[in-house]
Amino acid sequence: MSKGNKALMEHFLKEHKILDVQEVYSLIREALNKKDKLSMVRIGDGEALTLAQRVVLPITEVKRNSFLTYAGVRIPDITGRDMLADSVRKSDIIGVPLNTAPYFLPLFLKACKAHDIDLHSLKLTNACINYFLCNSGNLDALLTKGKPRILVIGNKGKALAKLLQSHGVNVSGIISPVYGLKDVNRIVRIAKGHRFDIALTASGVAAVVICERIANNQKKVALDIGHAADMLVRNGQI
Repeated sequence: MSKGNKALMEHFLKEHKILDVQEVYSLIREALNKKDKLSMVRIGDGEALTLAQRVVLPITEVKRNSFLTYAGVRIPDITGRDMLADSVRKSDIIGVPLNTAPYFLPLFLKACKAHDIDLHSLKLTNACINYFLCNSGNLDALLTKGKPRILVIGNKGKALAKLLQSHGVNVSGIISPVYGLKDVNRIVRIAKGHRFDIALTASGVAAVVICERIANNQKKVALDIGHAADMLVRNGQI
């Protein structure tokens, strides 16, 4: 890590409290017990690049990152950019990328400044919180204790749902596939027709908006688990 990047990270960690996995688990558990809403979302390079369109980086530079198509973003997408910024502001717990590579924390902080997002007013955790919840056993506890109804959302939804059911999880519905940011309104609308306590979402950049809107519109717990869904399916356990 360069001196500049080290200084950036030290300053960020000094300025912001980063919730650990047990603190995040406790907030989710509290929301479930109180039947309150909670959204946990995560920011990676795909989200940072989407937020950065035109306000931090030119479209030509953002377009060079071909993985964004896989993440469900068709550049340019200014409507999607603004939807994403709005959902970051309104989310309850935000996993931030504690990685000083150019398109991670540095770009995310510039994008927040450009969109007037005040991170001091938000609850923050590590963007790897999805893996931390899995590896600590806390995700298993959330999905099994009290038998909450689980709505699975994402392109791997059927495989993930099958795995969860094999471990006794009460899967009440599946929404799959998800066609990126342009598909958010349809997914949220379909979710309104399901009865559930926790929505588990693995749908690229769109997961941020989907989780925030489900939580705020339906007063439910919605968790962005990202590639942890692939890990669970691959390992065959939760």
